[in-house]
Amino acid sequence: MTDADKIIAALPVENYIGRFVVLKRKGNNLWGLCPFHSEKTPSFSVAPQKGIYKCFGCGVGGNVITFAKEYNKLSFPEALKLLAEFAGVELSQAPRRPGEDDRKRALIELHLWAAKLYHSQFAKSDAERYTQSRGITPRAVTTFELGYAPDQSRYLETKLNERYRNEPQLLAKAIENLGVLGLVGRNDSDSYNRFRDRLIFPIKDLRGQVVAFGGRLVREKENAGKYINSTETPLFNKSNSVYRLGESTQAIRKEGFAILCEGYLDVLGLFEAGLENAVAPLGTAFTQEQAKQIKRFTDNVTFFLDNDNAGTEAAYKALRIARKANLAIKVLHPLSAGDKQDPFDLSRKLPADELRFLMQQAHSEVKFLVWYFFVFKHNTADLAQKKKALAEFYEYVRALETELERDEFLKTAANALQLDIQILRKDFTTPTQAGKSAGGWLAAENTAREKITAPEKPKAVRKQEKEIIALLLKYPDLASEQLLLAEIPWESETAYLLYSFFHDRLRTGEAYNWTNLTSAMQFLPDNLSSLLAEIMLDYEAAFESGEAMAINDAKRTLGQLVRTLVLQSLDARVRERQSEIDRQEKLGADIDELMLEQQQDLDKKLQWQRMN
Repeated sequence: MTDADKIIAALPVENYIGRFVVLKRKGNNLWGLCPFHSEKTPSFSVAPQKGIYKCFGCGVGGNVITFAKEYNKLSFPEALKLLAEFAGVELSQAPRRPGEDDRKRALIELHLWAAKLYHSQFAKSDAERYTQSRGITPRAVTTFELGYAPDQSRYLETKLNERYRNEPQLLAKAIENLGVLGLVGRNDSDSYNRFRDRLIFPIKDLRGQVVAFGGRLVREKENAGKYINSTETPLFNKSNSVYRLGESTQAIRKEGFAILCEGYLDVLGLFEAGLENAVAPLGTAFTQEQAKQIKRFTDNVTFFLDNDNAGTEAAYKALRIARKANLAIKVLHPLSAGDKQDPFDLSRKLPADELRFLMQQAHSEVKFLVWYFFVFKHNTADLAQKKKALAEFYEYVRALETELERDEFLKTAANALQLDIQILRKDFTTPTQAGKSAGGWLAAENTAREKITAPEKPKAVRKQEKEIIALLLKYPDLASEQLLLAEIPWESETAYLLYSFFHDRLRTGEAYNWTNLTSAMQFLPDNLSSLLAEIMLDYEAAFESGEAMAINDAKRTLGQLVRTLVLQSLDARVRERQSEIDRQEKLGADIDELMLEQQQDLDKKLQWQRMN
């Protein structure tokens, strides 16, 4: 049994999906709102008996592993690991160093213990008084699992001594792991707890495991930073982590975008205002890895940073990073000088509906950048500064991927500077000292438009093609009907690939049939898994009624399906060729070869029509 089979057997699909989708029973299946697209009427179906799901709105489908891959944007091995941890299944194929899992488990368990300990100290602490003074509600305290680190240098060690009073080996190992996790530091004379007299924010990974902490002073102290984070550890890399990304996944999917703030309190404040899709980059400058993490869940990000000089510069730098990750960006900023305001402050001042309306007024990337270069950073009333501003603006524009985007940026800049667009186009396309040139604006416009045109949706699979695959899976002996199966004129490439997958394996004796299809999904790409789930749901009632056809009846049914498809294909081919014959005849061209091919198809059509 493979690792995937173990997980499928141990983890009912409805149990896992039910964590993310509210499911209600209707008949044999469960139904809910699809988590992969926006809808008001449930079209997302989970079939517990089959171990599969299928959305009849957007077409996604598969088994529990497919869901974990798509919902969490994971690779197949990552999805297996995630589900194995959730289901308590031990993976057999993943190479591990001796004791690696035990060490990691011990670190995670110690982090969870510390988080609960800090949370238990919150009530009636200075941290609670601080949050009350900032208007933070008990609901947010509970949801964010806020805690308090007492002002004691060896608080954690004291509590570990109480926990492992009669287990000296476990105590020594736990104290050693405090250092590994960066919860304890050392100076020349002794060790000390890094988090002391601070409001504690647990930091979780995408699996919901506490992997680090952030701490804010609850009273001013000399030579002490207002915020500190856990150091780099085997569980935590600050540059790769995004605060509350895992907890905000559902809200991000629902809203269609993520809000990127600066810090913990910003995220908390927006959460209290109903904007639960807010995340933060843990006190660091926004990184490429953090952009990639966010892109796993959405292509759209709104930056909501402080509006002071530092926040404005941070927004510009974050834009460049987001651009490289191909994220679509908006910026919430007043585009003017004034009193500093951050998201948390605004969440205290504005009602929730006004804050949400403000979010809807976020500026486009180009509008923010034009203001940034030509108002905030440079005084364009001075010609020298205007030239410098344009040079920096052009540098940004040259990094854009399409000619249409570049032209839009130039048009916006020309309008802001009250210049003719042709002047900026010419200036932009003039080679720079480094020999760079955008060039080819108008000539490339049509090509650029073609590049960004959305691809057509794949054509729906014909009913007969799905029935043939279903028959083959219900009656594997039909795989021996080679002459008949070879005649199928497959219209859908997806259907043909799924048919080929099972047909080839049935011919070599691999026992895939209607009772073990879910395990096959681990070997299929997502589009084939989706089609398989659709077929299993469409024909579930017919194939599980207990009234199986005799093999001869199954062959007869297969023959009728193939006959229908062949006749449809021949009819279409005859019509298309007749149009070509008529066209060529008007031109006086030789049509003998076309006429011969047409007669052959007509004869073939007559033969298939005579078949029973």
